[in-house]
Amino acid sequence: MQDKQKILYIATNSDLGGVSKYLLETVKYLPENIEPYFIMATSGYFSDELKKFGIKDEQIFFVPMTNSIFNILQHIKSNLKTLSIARKIKPDIIHCNATTGGIVGAISGLLTKTPTVFTVHGWPFTDGISKNKQKFYKVLEFLICFIFKKIICVSEYDRQIGMKALPMHKNKMITVHNGISDISDEYKKKEFSKNELKIVMISRFCPQKDPYTLIFAVHELIKEGYNIKLDLYGYGQELDKVLNCIKLKNTDNIQYKGEISDVTPILKNYDVYALISNWEGLPIGIIEAMRAGLPILVSDVGGNSECIKNNGYLVKRQDIMECRKQIKAIWDNRENIATFGQNSRKFYEEEFKAEKMTEGIIKIYKEVLDE
Repeated sequence: MQDKQKILYIATNSDLGGVSKYLLETVKYLPENIEPYFIMATSGYFSDELKKFGIKDEQIFFVPMTNSIFNILQHIKSNLKTLSIARKIKPDIIHCNATTGGIVGAISGLLTKTPTVFTVHGWPFTDGISKNKQKFYKVLEFLICFIFKKIICVSEYDRQIGMKALPMHKNKMITVHNGISDISDEYKKKEFSKNELKIVMISRFCPQKDPYTLIFAVHELIKEGYNIKLDLYGYGQELDKVLNCIKLKNTDNIQYKGEISDVTPILKNYDVYALISNWEGLPIGIIEAMRAGLPILVSDVGGNSECIKNNGYLVKRQDIMECRKQIKAIWDNRENIATFGQNSRKFYEEEFKAEKMTEGIIKIYKEVLDE
């Protein structure tokens, strides 16, 4: 084996999403004997941040990819270019992320006889996705998972549904919770609002994240006279739809605050973090809120429930009335909101630090190389 182990990381987008943040946190704590390389679809946030960490241009490659499984020509082009890069680098391990990255990485790993590790950031056949898509992706994942040496699940929920859907691959599946680096005390929540409740949602605006259930629930409470404010930060394909939804509510208490690359300075200004998604793996955004010491209000999908430990509430996805009910419960128990926040912070320290996550990933690399 080489003195330095080369790991080729494959992502798809270079945006502000969870995969980018996951890999950035991993890179921070890699031991010196690992030399990382990266493939992503385009330049952007992810590639810019990698360079701030000292990753050189020659360690970053751009390969156009598509999330449309039926764009066969683009998939062929993506695979050929990735294969060429893998042959040039000669990595010890290919670590691919999300379904598109998994397809590209699996084929390159197979053809170059390179051990391949796959991180599931939410299975594409999880609840909340259409039944036809679930059936198709079960077959696809069934096939490509034969190539992977290990499958990292960012939540225990993902491991459980993976083992149920793909039992022949269950021995490869290992849960390593998402983790993020800590922040200084100046960014942690100190005091909560007395006569109002300030809620924040920070997310991509897309069918998965469903900001509308939260907007409708908050608006119902505002109409009843509750002094509740909701700020939304984000970007994405449904931004115009979100802006129109907010405009129709005709209240200053619900506002869009723009796109944000670093949530660290703003979270302390809010009382509750909310994310009522239709499906998830284990969102980094929830962990960021816990790290800041905020109570959380999230839908009971994916690994979200694994972030709840006397620090917030779960609601059914797309259930406006239950969402409204739990926000009202937080309002009615504002004297306990600081305790919820303290519990969030404590749970983050116990389970969701980046150092712990990276230790788990490095252990898997060692197992793969030892095999």
